[in-house]
Amino acid sequence: MQVTADQTSQRTSDVFRGLTQLGEGESIPLGLITEALGDRAFGLLVLIFALPNIIPMIPGVSTISGVVIAIVGLQMLIGRRAPWLPGFVASRSLPRGETQAMIARTMPWIHRLEAFARPRAVFMTRGVMRMLVGAMFVLLGVVLALPLSWIGNFPPGVALLVMSIGLLEEDGLLVGIGHVLGIFATLLVVVIVGGVIAGAAWLIG
Repeated sequence: MQVTADQTSQRTSDVFRGLTQLGEGESIPLGLITEALGDRAFGLLVLIFALPNIIPMIPGVSTISGVVIAIVGLQMLIGRRAPWLPGFVASRSLPRGETQAMIARTMPWIHRLEAFARPRAVFMTRGVMRMLVGAMFVLLGVVLALPLSWIGNFPPGVALLVMSIGLLEEDGLLVGIGHVLGIFATLLVVVIVGGVIAGAAWLIG
């Protein structure tokens, strides 16, 4: 199955699974993913880059994930209808084998959320509230870009997973849950970073 921009009626899992068939060779260019996904690219790009922080199968991807998610969120915040990636990001590629394995391992999570998700409270996914979702994506993207361990990356990754599927399925309840999880994840990271700084200060001083 090829992912195309007119697949807006498909469930998230169907489109997500089709990503592995994009392009040729052993890698999947990010620019090609953005072009193929059309108006679903915001939510799906966030979903793609949230998952490695939940199941860390692609080493060192958390900083790249955070940067891409923050860029996507910023564009939602300023009201863009389709995402644009700068050249230095669009030219990067995802390793096809690791991406296929990651999708296979996380698909049960996505199916569970899809079973719960349905269009409701759609105002949470549109207009000003969509911009608020973009602001949360920016915040959590910055958190992921910090040099934290998997323990620090997991909570924002879960929040992004829930919120991105809520956005894709137009489920305002899931988006709201994602906001709550995002705030909790941010506070948790602040506590972790504060503890590290306090510990370092104690050792030095």
